[in-house]
Amino acid sequence: MRKIIVWVLLLCTLLCFTACGNTASTIPPEETSGTITDVITPTPSETSTVEPENTTDPTTPDETQTTLPATSSAEGTTSKPSNPPATTSQPPAPPTTSTPPPPTSTPDTPPTTSIPPLTTSTPTYTEADYTAIIKTIRDYGEAKDLVWNDSFAFGQAGLGYYARPNLERDGYSGVVAMLKYNIDTILAEYGVCYFKVIKMVYEGNTEFVVLYA
Repeated sequence: MRKIIVWVLLLCTLLCFTACGNTASTIPPEETSGTITDVITPTPSETSTVEPENTTDPTTPDETQTTLPATSSAEGTTSKPSNPPATTSQPPAPPTTSTPPPPTSTPDTPPTTSIPPLTTSTPTYTEADYTAIIKTIRDYGEAKDLVWNDSFAFGQAGLGYYARPNLERDGYSGVVAMLKYNIDTILAEYGVCYFKVIKMVYEGNTEFVVLYA
């Protein structure tokens, strides 16, 4: 019996929902917009007394709460704020000095050797050199018809002389060239005459003179 009553109630309920749906669909749009004129608006008292249900769990954090943006580093990557690292004590840096520290070891330096100054050594001439010079000029004069006179002496009256080449200054070949020039000059000025070549020392220098008369 109860089952029959339940089925009858369910059938009635379905018929009511079906009838309501048909009536709502048959009402034209113009009638529905024009017939409903009164709109029930809640009074301030009614709106203030009704409180919205708190659907959020008090234990869960509020989603609408604003969160601080993560800090960005200079490279563009985000990083979370963290506690600053603990500072460790470091020994103080040594003071800077303008002068470099002395070397630990000095390198071995080679001993300095002094270079002797350049000196021009004067060749040492002997009596053989003197005799060779005189013989060369005698042969040169006699080949030009001059007569050798062995008795001539420097400062003797009536004798003339030419030049005084210096052996230390002019050298061996220089003395010979100058004496030959003197023989040629005597022949050009006086013609055939007597002559003699002597060696003399004047102020420490060895000189040669052609005497003629």
